[in-house]
Amino acid sequence: MRALPGEAIPAQGDPVSTMATGQYLLFISVVALIVVTPGPNLFLLLGMAPGNRKVEGFLATLGICAAILSHATLALLGLGAIIATSALLFTLLKTMGAAYLIWMGVRSLLSLRKPDGFAAAPKGRGPGLSGPEAFMRGYLTNILNPKPAIFYVAAFPQFLSVHAPGFYLTGAALALTHALIALGFYGSVVLLMGQLTKVLLRPLVSRLVKSLSGTALILLGGRLLMARTPA
Repeated sequence: MRALPGEAIPAQGDPVSTMATGQYLLFISVVALIVVTPGPNLFLLLGMAPGNRKVEGFLATLGICAAILSHATLALLGLGAIIATSALLFTLLKTMGAAYLIWMGVRSLLSLRKPDGFAAAPKGRGPGLSGPEAFMRGYLTNILNPKPAIFYVAAFPQFLSVHAPGFYLTGAALALTHALIALGFYGSVVLLMGQLTKVLLRPLVSRLVKSLSGTALILLGGRLLMARTPA
């Protein structure tokens, strides 16, 4: 990326200084807005809250962050562009992602047929997920969503220069920044839900959270299914 008039020339090989501070702050603003915007990741964590401990919530968050790093890696290797520009691959990815979201939503709604299972569970924990299951649920929710892939194909390169030294290191630093922002936000959501455990385990509240999160996941899956292949 070229230096603006009057701007110091970045040090060679330094992954942080190869881009202007203003560009880095702009990247932080963009990804922060993406992270805090309600979507599949947030509704996944909200839906998990009534029946799982905080540790499962944090593991799901780590899965979400791992998927962010995976999307960035695919973009840096050029594979993300192939997926985003291929009608077949994009349709396959969005169909898998939509099916997964709808499946989780339907599963959440079907759990409402159980007579207050969460409230009767010992220590306030229902039939929750295991650690690996929680991690993979977070990872699959994010990796099967083609929208992050499109971001890393369309917007991510705007913050990089292919011919600049430290291209991959700069890209890795930006991806790590995105993952840390996601970790901070979703981790805070998990902590907040943990503080509300007693409230969430009330039968009426538990059913309401499951209903809202399940419906939201189904709607997001349907919306993703109708997404058009980017030109």
